Parts: sequence; structure tokens; C-alpha cells
Amino acid sequence: MAKTPVIKAVNLSKTFKLGKDNEIVALHSVNFEIYSGELICFFGPSGCGKSTLLSMLAGLQPPTSGEVIVRGKNLANYKKKELSAYRREKIGMVFQQFNLILSMTVLENIALPMAFGGMKRKRRMQRALHLLEVVGLGEKKKSVPADLSGGQQQKVAIARSLINNPWIIMADEPTGNLDSKSADDVIKLLISLSRKSKRTVILITHNPDYLQYADRVFRMKDGRIDKIDVNAKTTKVELVDSVSKLDKLKENENSESEEPIFSSEIGKIEDEKKEVLSEGEDESNEIPAEEDKEEENVEPREALSEKEDESKEKEEIKQ
Repeated sequence: MAKTPVIKAVNLSKTFKLGKDNEIVALHSVNFEIYSGELICFFGPSGCGKSTLLSMLAGLQPPTSGEVIVRGKNLANYKKKELSAYRREKIGMVFQQFNLILSMTVLENIALPMAFGGMKRKRRMQRALHLLEVVGLGEKKKSVPADLSGGQQQKVAIARSLINNPWIIMADEPTGNLDSKSADDVIKLLISLSRKSKRTVILITHNPDYLQYADRVFRMKDGRIDKIDVNAKTTKVELVDSVSKLDKLKENENSESEEPIFSSEIGKIEDEKKEVLSEGEDESNEIPAEEDKEEENVEPREALSEKEDESKEKEEIKQ
């Protein structure tokens, strides 16, 4: 039985109109398929269309022509709220710029995406702390972004991308602003997410050093995929052991399933677990939501009443 692609691009093109009689074609009829658990590198020089392509796969901008098919569904058919839910639930985005909110703590930055789904503050902060430990920064939970190095901020951004348990991680030049040591740490974390936690990782890069770790390399030039290299044997790398916590802590989960976060917004969304299993993925790869802890173990800030807490968070976001 043929494998079903997680993402499929069909004759994907993008043209930008910069004025009268001035058009720039960023992508020319691009076709490819990406499968579950793969680590894919889109490699090429600046201006070849890599980031434009990623933004269309993420549903951030529509193609001029062609289709983006994700899990058998055409993104062009999604309504506005469905597209928002896709971006928030199904994919995790990591950018070259960390895009952290400077007035919020590291823990609050990671938990923020869950706030828009109506998840209670205590529960989302527990999930955020769990992910902060996964990326090896548990001791930094009360710090603000300005207190962290560039590499640490990017690890926080990766933890934030995982908060809603996405199938796919999309990373756009995640090491572009980092020193070599920090860049290696971030790449190891992304590789570990693919190999240990079976996430599909799409990495945009112009650094040839990372190509040896990819399952396939899509070489881009002038808005086209010029060549696809298949690595029959990827280079081994020391994986981040903490990533295994994503699966091990599942044993401590409550047996009751959580409601889909955005079900109230987009109507009937197929249960995440059933949807993953229908594509042949391992149920154990979900990032678990830990059980609520006793109130006495919650830090003073989280011990505020729900109403006061939510009001304070909204004020922080406005600032």
C-alpha cells in the first residue's frame, strides 16, 4: 500500500506584483511530497524562494496558482477560522527571529498559544513547564527573554512551537542569528524531535553542514526545485535525551481525552488521536498534557483566582 504524504505541493507558484508592469515570480510550478516523520531540508541561496514556499505550506499566504494539500485537505478550501486552527494546532513554527514577547516570562511565552484556545491558565502553564524541561531550560522559567542567550531564546521558541502538540515543525533559518555552538544545540534538538519523537520536521537553510542529517534535501534555485537528494544513511548525531520525555510522560496522563482546543471555533474537528492513527502514526508520539497538580504546589502567581489571573495576562499582552 502506497504511503500517504503529510504534505503535497501541486504545481505551486507564487508571483508578487510590485507595481504596474513589475512582477517577481518567486516560485515556478513546484511539486513535491513529504511523508510522516521525515526531516526535510530546503536548501539554496538567499532569494531562491525557500521562505516563500514555507509560508504557503504554513497557510500564511496563498499561492498564486497550484495547491497545498495537508493530510489530504487542500488549504485553499479552509475557511478563515479553520486556517487559523490549522496554524495553531497542526503545525509549529520556528523563525530566525525568535519573536518572543519581551514583557512576558519564558514560561508565559511558551504557554501563550494555548490561551487563545480557552485552556485554563494552570493547565497551560504546567504544559509549558514540561516543554521547557524537554528543551533543557527548566531553571529559566521565571526569566524574561532579555536574560537569555540567543540559543536559549531559540530553544524557548521551539518549546512554544510544540505547545499544541503539532504533527509538523516548520523551521525557517532557525540558526541564522546564532553562534556555532548555539546553532549546533538547536539543530540537535530539531533532529531529536524527528528521530526520537517522530515529528515531521521541515528545515529551511542555506548552511550545507546540516544537509547530512536530512532524510531528503530539496535543492532550490531561482524559485524551482532543481534537484532532490536522498540520504540513504543519515549522519548520526548525539540526540537530546530529554525529548524522550514527550513519550514517557504519557504513562502519567489522565485516561480521559482532552477536548480539541479549537472545536468551538471551527465546528466538528476529528479527534486528534483518531486522525493520527488513521495515517498510521504511533499514538505514543503525542506530547502529553500532565494531570493537574495540587493547588499547594502551584507557584504564588498561578495561585491567583482564575478571573484575576486571566485579567492580568490580558494586560501583559496589551503591553
